[in-house]
Amino acid sequence: MFYWFVKGVFYPFVTLYLGLSRDGLRHLPRTGPVIVVSNHVSYMDAILLGSASPRPIHFIVLQWMYDMIAIRWFYWGMGTIPVRAGTDARGIRRALRTLSSGRVVGVFPEGTRSADGQVREAQPGAALLAALSGAPVVPVFIDGARDSMPVGTRFPRPARIHVCFGAPLRFPAGRGARDREALLEFSGRMEIAIRALEPAASAA
Repeated sequence: MFYWFVKGVFYPFVTLYLGLSRDGLRHLPRTGPVIVVSNHVSYMDAILLGSASPRPIHFIVLQWMYDMIAIRWFYWGMGTIPVRAGTDARGIRRALRTLSSGRVVGVFPEGTRSADGQVREAQPGAALLAALSGAPVVPVFIDGARDSMPVGTRFPRPARIHVCFGAPLRFPAGRGARDREALLEFSGRMEIAIRALEPAASAA
């Protein structure tokens, strides 16, 4: 209930003030486990992606953010999944339990915000989740967030935000989570899929 309350609070803001639009929702399965991976340029990205998705998204957040007392209640209420930087077996198990219950897990595979807006190399964490869970991976590109609230700003400016969902990817059958090469290859596929949804790339 808390998730839908927060979404209801933010939805008028992102639709009226930021003019949120979206497409490609047909690519997001209506039920079952899904991993959503997106570019990351602004603190607003989780709000924008959550507003654009008809299904609740349980975002992975770094443990140090989750441990901030002032906002931990918010992260807890939103069903976020805290993980420690590097290999965190406990965090991975939390994410896998979320997926096994048929829910959506959100990951920003670059690991941090991109200051210049360019999609950076995807880290293997999302690929590992895909390998262990078998869940489809839906790439997403958020356009306009950097124009509204780039790194270093505190309040969003009016901008046109567009969220585009792409066709799902599947971790290759027969390649396991212990296959480092397969994880890196799949991470590269995710990065390419996200880049391909950028308006400039789609128009090229």
